[in-house]
Amino acid sequence: MSRAVAKYREFHQFPPRRIGEFRDGFAMPRTVVMAGPAHHVMYRSDKLNPSTGEDEGIIDYIHDHDPGVHVYRTDADCPGEVCAVPSWLQRAQSLILLGQCLGFEYGSPDGIVQAVVEPPLPELYTITTGRALLVIQNKHSIKAIMWGGKLGVEARGIVG
Repeated sequence: MSRAVAKYREFHQFPPRRIGEFRDGFAMPRTVVMAGPAHHVMYRSDKLNPSTGEDEGIIDYIHDHDPGVHVYRTDADCPGEVCAVPSWLQRAQSLILLGQCLGFEYGSPDGIVQAVVEPPLPELYTITTGRALLVIQNKHSIKAIMWGGKLGVEARGIVG
Protein backbone atom coordinates (compact mmCIF):
# COMPACT_ATOMS: atom_id res chain seq x y z
CA MET A 1 0.00 0.00 0.00
CA SER A 2 2.94 2.37 0.55
CA ARG A 3 3.59 2.39 -3.23
CA ALA A 4 -0.04 3.35 -3.85
CA VAL A 5 0.16 6.20 -1.33
CA ALA A 6 3.42 7.37 -2.95
CA LYS A 7 1.80 7.37 -6.42
CA TYR A 8 -1.22 9.28 -5.07
CA ARG A 9 1.12 11.86 -3.48
CA GLU A 10 3.15 12.14 -6.68
CA PHE A 11 0.06 12.82 -8.81
CA HIS A 12 -2.01 14.96 -6.43
CA GLN A 13 0.86 16.66 -4.56
CA PHE A 14 -0.79 15.87 -1.20
CA PRO A 15 -1.47 12.68 0.80
CA PRO A 16 -4.73 10.74 0.42
CA ARG A 17 -7.54 11.88 2.69
CA ARG A 18 -8.73 8.31 3.13
CA ILE A 19 -7.78 4.81 2.09
CA GLY A 20 -10.53 2.28 1.48
CA GLU A 21 -11.55 -0.90 -0.21
CA PHE A 22 -13.74 -1.61 -3.18
CA ARG A 23 -17.14 -3.25 -2.88
CA ASP A 24 -17.51 -7.00 -2.39
CA GLY A 25 -17.25 -8.82 -5.68
CA PHE A 26 -14.84 -6.29 -7.23
CA ALA A 27 -12.22 -8.07 -9.31
CA MET A 28 -9.90 -7.37 -12.20
CA PRO A 29 -11.36 -9.03 -15.30
CA ARG A 30 -9.37 -11.85 -16.87
CA THR A 31 -10.49 -10.90 -20.39
CA VAL A 32 -11.57 -7.68 -22.09
CA VAL A 33 -12.52 -6.59 -25.61
CA MET A 34 -9.92 -4.53 -27.47
CA ALA A 35 -12.15 -1.67 -28.57
CA GLY A 36 -9.52 0.35 -30.45
CA PRO A 37 -6.72 2.88 -30.28
CA ALA A 38 -7.22 5.48 -27.55
CA HIS A 39 -7.59 9.11 -28.65
CA HIS A 40 -8.13 10.87 -25.31
CA VAL A 41 -9.48 10.61 -21.78
CA MET A 42 -11.25 13.42 -19.92
CA TYR A 43 -11.21 13.63 -16.15
CA ARG A 44 -11.90 15.97 -13.24
CA SER A 45 -9.29 16.19 -10.49
CA ASP A 46 -8.47 18.27 -7.44
CA LYS A 47 -4.70 17.79 -7.73
CA LEU A 48 -2.41 20.67 -6.91
CA ASN A 49 -0.49 22.38 -9.70
CA PRO A 50 2.65 20.20 -9.97
CA SER A 51 4.83 23.17 -11.01
CA THR A 52 3.77 25.64 -8.32
CA GLY A 53 2.10 23.53 -5.62
CA GLU A 54 -0.84 25.93 -5.78
CA ASP A 55 -4.39 24.77 -5.13
CA GLU A 56 -6.27 25.81 -8.25
CA GLY A 57 -9.46 24.00 -7.27
CA ILE A 58 -11.12 21.19 -9.16
CA ILE A 59 -10.10 21.25 -12.82
CA ASP A 60 -11.34 19.32 -15.86
CA TYR A 61 -8.48 17.85 -17.90
CA ILE A 62 -8.26 16.21 -21.30
CA HIS A 63 -5.29 13.99 -22.05
CA ASP A 64 -4.57 13.17 -25.71
CA HIS A 65 -3.02 9.72 -25.91
CA ASP A 66 0.09 8.94 -27.92
CA PRO A 67 0.04 6.07 -30.45
CA GLY A 68 0.17 2.62 -28.88
CA VAL A 69 -2.38 3.21 -26.12
CA HIS A 70 -5.57 1.18 -26.56
CA VAL A 71 -8.99 1.12 -24.94
CA TYR A 72 -10.25 -2.23 -23.68
CA ARG A 73 -13.91 -2.55 -22.72
CA THR A 74 -15.73 -4.99 -20.47
CA ASP A 75 -19.12 -4.55 -22.22
CA ALA A 76 -20.41 -7.89 -23.46
CA ASP A 77 -21.82 -6.24 -26.59
CA CYS A 78 -18.71 -4.22 -27.49
CA PRO A 79 -17.40 -5.23 -30.91
CA GLY A 80 -13.76 -6.27 -31.05
CA GLU A 81 -11.33 -9.02 -30.29
CA VAL A 82 -11.46 -10.65 -26.85
CA CYS A 83 -8.03 -10.67 -25.26
CA ALA A 84 -6.48 -11.53 -21.91
CA VAL A 85 -5.74 -8.81 -19.37
CA PRO A 86 -1.96 -8.89 -18.90
CA SER A 87 -0.72 -10.66 -15.79
CA TRP A 88 1.06 -7.48 -14.55
CA LEU A 89 -2.34 -5.79 -14.47
CA GLN A 90 -4.20 -8.77 -13.01
CA ARG A 91 -1.70 -8.80 -10.13
CA ALA A 92 -2.35 -5.15 -9.20
CA GLN A 93 -3.03 -5.04 -5.46
CA SER A 94 -3.77 -1.32 -5.14
CA LEU A 95 -5.54 1.26 -7.28
CA ILE A 96 -4.93 4.99 -7.09
CA LEU A 97 -7.76 7.46 -7.61
CA LEU A 98 -6.95 10.20 -10.13
CA GLY A 99 -10.40 11.80 -10.27
CA GLN A 100 -13.79 11.45 -11.91
CA CYS A 101 -13.89 10.17 -15.48
CA LEU A 102 -15.75 12.56 -17.79
CA GLY A 103 -15.50 10.30 -20.85
CA PHE A 104 -13.00 8.98 -23.37
CA GLU A 105 -12.66 8.54 -27.10
CA TYR A 106 -11.16 5.83 -29.28
CA GLY A 107 -11.11 4.63 -32.85
CA SER A 108 -13.04 1.60 -34.03
CA PRO A 109 -13.59 -0.04 -37.42
CA ASP A 110 -16.90 1.87 -37.57
CA GLY A 111 -15.31 5.25 -36.81
CA ILE A 112 -14.65 7.32 -33.72
CA VAL A 113 -16.41 6.24 -30.53
CA GLN A 114 -17.07 8.80 -27.82
CA ALA A 115 -17.70 6.92 -24.60
CA VAL A 116 -20.15 9.10 -22.72
CA VAL A 117 -20.51 8.74 -18.97
CA GLU A 118 -23.58 9.61 -16.95
CA PRO A 119 -24.09 10.43 -13.27
CA PRO A 120 -23.02 9.09 -10.99
CA LEU A 121 -19.72 9.67 -12.79
CA PRO A 122 -17.29 6.76 -12.81
CA GLU A 123 -13.87 7.29 -11.31
CA LEU A 124 -10.52 7.15 -13.09
CA TYR A 125 -7.80 5.09 -11.41
CA THR A 126 -4.28 3.97 -12.13
CA ILE A 127 -2.04 1.24 -10.73
CA THR A 128 1.15 1.81 -8.72
CA THR A 129 3.34 1.79 -11.85
CA GLY A 130 1.03 4.26 -13.61
CA ARG A 131 1.04 2.08 -16.76
CA ALA A 132 -2.76 1.66 -16.99
CA LEU A 133 -5.93 3.69 -16.51
CA LEU A 134 -9.13 2.10 -15.24
CA VAL A 135 -12.66 3.51 -15.48
CA ILE A 136 -14.57 2.14 -12.49
CA GLN A 137 -18.26 2.61 -11.74
CA ASN A 138 -19.44 2.83 -8.10
CA LYS A 139 -16.27 1.18 -6.78
CA HIS A 140 -17.75 -2.03 -8.11
CA SER A 141 -17.27 -2.65 -11.82
CA ILE A 142 -14.53 -1.87 -14.31
CA LYS A 143 -16.04 -0.38 -17.47
CA ALA A 144 -12.84 0.20 -19.44
CA ILE A 145 -9.08 -0.13 -19.13
CA MET A 146 -6.44 1.74 -21.13
CA TRP A 147 -2.88 0.52 -21.48
CA GLY A 148 -0.05 0.30 -23.99
CA GLY A 149 2.49 2.54 -25.63
CA LYS A 150 4.22 4.94 -23.29
CA LEU A 151 1.17 5.51 -21.08
CA GLY A 152 2.09 6.62 -17.59
CA VAL A 153 0.97 8.69 -14.64
CA GLU A 154 3.45 11.19 -13.25
CA ALA A 155 3.44 14.33 -11.11
CA ARG A 156 2.61 16.45 -14.14
CA GLY A 157 -0.38 14.22 -14.96
CA ILE A 158 -1.18 11.46 -17.42
CA VAL A 159 1.52 11.10 -20.08
CA GLY A 160 1.90 9.02 -23.22
